[in-house]
Amino acid sequence: MRNWQKGMLATAVTVGLIFSSVGHVPALANSATTSTQKKISKLVVDKKTVNLKKAGTQQLTVRVQYTDKTTEDVTQQAEWTSSDSDIASVEKGLVTAVNSGKTRVKASFGGKSVTVPIEIDVISKLTADQKKLALSAGSTKQVNATATFSDKSTAVVTAQAEWESDNKEIVTVTNGLVTAVGSGTAKLKVKYAGKSVSIPVEVDVVSKLDSDKKKLYLRLDTTQSVTLLATLSTKEKVDVTSKAKWTSDNEKVATVENGVVKTVGSGKTRIKATYGGKTIAIPVESAVISKLEFDMKKVDLKVGESKDLKVSAVYTDKTKGDVTTNSDWISTNSSVVTVANGKVTAVKAGRATIAATYNGKVIKIQVTVK
Repeated sequence: MRNWQKGMLATAVTVGLIFSSVGHVPALANSATTSTQKKISKLVVDKKTVNLKKAGTQQLTVRVQYTDKTTEDVTQQAEWTSSDSDIASVEKGLVTAVNSGKTRVKASFGGKSVTVPIEIDVISKLTADQKKLALSAGSTKQVNATATFSDKSTAVVTAQAEWESDNKEIVTVTNGLVTAVGSGTAKLKVKYAGKSVSIPVEVDVVSKLDSDKKKLYLRLDTTQSVTLLATLSTKEKVDVTSKAKWTSDNEKVATVENGVVKTVGSGKTRIKATYGGKTIAIPVESAVISKLEFDMKKVDLKVGESKDLKVSAVYTDKTKGDVTTNSDWISTNSSVVTVANGKVTAVKAGRATIAATYNGKVIKIQVTVK
């Protein structure tokens, strides 16, 4: 064989060997030498965590980082898997939220892998717009619940949440609407997606009672209404006059019903109002006459003249009442003046004293006739 033919044969063999090895060597520098395969250091994903709403999506990108610090996007070439496809699925890095919960997606390539935590509609906390409630029996109050998700977004979940009361004789609750039933304390609980919050409730829990009357002075057989105010623990004041229990220490002096006090005899007593575990006492005095008084200081008449005297009873409550016709009248000298039901008549010149007596009290006035 000639030299030029030998050279061609050698070249053909070399080229054939090179082509036959291309499937095993990732890159070739030229026909005579090959480069060594790059070594993978790690995989890096562009998101550390993913928070999604149900049916939402998020595209993840994964890059391979080589030992020489160079990187390459291998999102499409990587193998993607979800640890719970009922919560989230993944395909070529596209994460799709399926149901509420937590899972992980994993990207694998070149013997390396990386995982990303996934949270779907995961609630970080549940809050209510009322920290505590103080209600009066029969009243209602709407409470709303708000869920804060792991992505910091919020949603009102009042209708979707589960509501319960630990004492339905005190309060009931439906979709956050609280109804006060009876006096006492109870606790509401609202639950949603594994989170819960409790709300203390006080119904007719009273911190103190007050009345609009501190003391009562009443005439015999008269009435007076008393208003009772309950201050709740929320500082709210509620009229509980008709709901309180009213009693009298001495019903021979005064009776009471729904805050209406009536004097039935002379003397002193106390009425008491009890509500929400608190009691208030109000002194009652069946007002008695402290004195009588005339409407004039003296009387001067001429023979044959007449003048009407008016006598008033002054009570211990400072009120006055005309008792002219109910009093007993006398003249100390009927030959000078006469008197009947307060009407004084001059008979002849001289002086006399007129006296009026009522309910054990006596008042006198001098009459001069000229």
